[in-house]
Amino acid sequence: MTVLLSVQHISKGFPGVQALRDVSFDIEAGTVHAVMGENGAGKSTLMLVIAGALRPDAGQLLLDGTPLVLSGTRDAAQKGIAIVYQELMLAPNLTVAENVFLGVEPRAGGVLVDRATQRARTAATLARMGVSIDPDQRLGDLPIAQQQLIEICKSLVHEPRLLILDEPTSSLSEADALVLFRVVHDLKAHGVTVLYISHRMREVFENCDTVTVLRDGQHVRTLRLAETDQDEVVRLMVGRDLAGVQRVRPSADPRPVRLSVRGIGDGNRYRDISFDVHAGEIVALAGLVGAGRSETVMGIFGAPPPLHGTIAVEGKPVRIRRPADAMRLGIGLVPEDRKQLGLVLGMGVRANLSLSALGLGRISRGGFVRPAAEAGMVNSYVDRFRIRTPSVEQLVGLLSGGNQQKVVLAKWLATEPRMLIVDEPTRGVDVGTKAEIYGLMRDLARGGLAILVISSDLPEVLTVSDRILVMRSGMLAGELSFDEASEERIMALAALEHIGTDAAAGG
Repeated sequence: MTVLLSVQHISKGFPGVQALRDVSFDIEAGTVHAVMGENGAGKSTLMLVIAGALRPDAGQLLLDGTPLVLSGTRDAAQKGIAIVYQELMLAPNLTVAENVFLGVEPRAGGVLVDRATQRARTAATLARMGVSIDPDQRLGDLPIAQQQLIEICKSLVHEPRLLILDEPTSSLSEADALVLFRVVHDLKAHGVTVLYISHRMREVFENCDTVTVLRDGQHVRTLRLAETDQDEVVRLMVGRDLAGVQRVRPSADPRPVRLSVRGIGDGNRYRDISFDVHAGEIVALAGLVGAGRSETVMGIFGAPPPLHGTIAVEGKPVRIRRPADAMRLGIGLVPEDRKQLGLVLGMGVRANLSLSALGLGRISRGGFVRPAAEAGMVNSYVDRFRIRTPSVEQLVGLLSGGNQQKVVLAKWLATEPRMLIVDEPTRGVDVGTKAEIYGLMRDLARGGLAILVISSDLPEVLTVSDRILVMRSGMLAGELSFDEASEERIMALAALEHIGTDAAAGG
């Protein structure tokens, strides 16, 4: 087949980190080409080089056999290369159509923005994607999954020859991901080449033709997916065999209730929610994006508190009016959006790890930080979580997504919580780190920690949880025990309005 883009001996370094070392491989025209690797392998850096956002220190790109020198992302777009970033790059106060054409607005008479054309082209592209969203709607009013689809629309409206998708399903439900995959296959059928970065092995094997594996900034191998299997790709990614993560049957021993909620709701996004979480138990809160899962746990954490219902911690009724109240009660929250809500990107690993523990007296005294205590705590968590950073002073914003997620988890465990809420624990995390996080969660549960997990990844829900609560349209639709749970039963409860709980659970 014809080579569209050739990556030749690309290297790129940053202070303290060599992100890419002599990377070379070819991308064939009209294919879906996956790039995989552990967090920190150099995937996102390579995509930024191809998209014109970064200039390589060495090496070159060839487009149709001709050297490609890019002055920026706009130059790349003019040459038919578009990128959809893992983190949203949108303006929430503008409309959908204004976001899609931000910076490249069509002009009427070369002066005024041609809003009619802007709306019409946005609507046509959304229709092609099979998405029903009003182009005049304010973007910030959309759920994050639909904002991700708008980010993809923003690239498709310019009809690129090469579309780079960096973890495009990390914020999408199974249903929304299917919309994306239909778009990807339609693009391929029309000759568009897709460069697809993902940690989700199943979606890569189901939707891609070829995979390039990176490890420690170097090219390991490029393979046709029809000629390999998931185990080989994992070995190439991590440099070793990785035992499959198996479901672990929960203990039958009676355990005290750590958290109890009864009838909580905010009158809109979640209503009449009641459940218990026991010490040493991992409970998953499943459902489609927009079902009210994140809003429910944010309410429990007091951000903001529910308007109705009661909460009890270890059998005692409590009032949680703000996150500080929840923290004093031993509740920690790892939020879905780590960059906006979980980290201070302009601060270092040390400062971020210490942040939540500062007011609890474990590393401070009389309002002053005890440097030795802080250093001991920080170093222990960096080692325990295998956080890849050149130093504890490295800015968190410069770490890979998986290492950022480890910092958020470590930050909350440093508060020594009795109850931990984890919203999308492995979003944007590679298979090796996923296994580490699953193992860590099980170890924490065996130590008596109560864990409430939100995940849109159904295999993950089944793997980590002892019990599954399913939400639909802001309410609990049902509960599945360890033995009852399956992807089909979860989806039946999450998506089928007419089906009864007993039928969905197989009862």
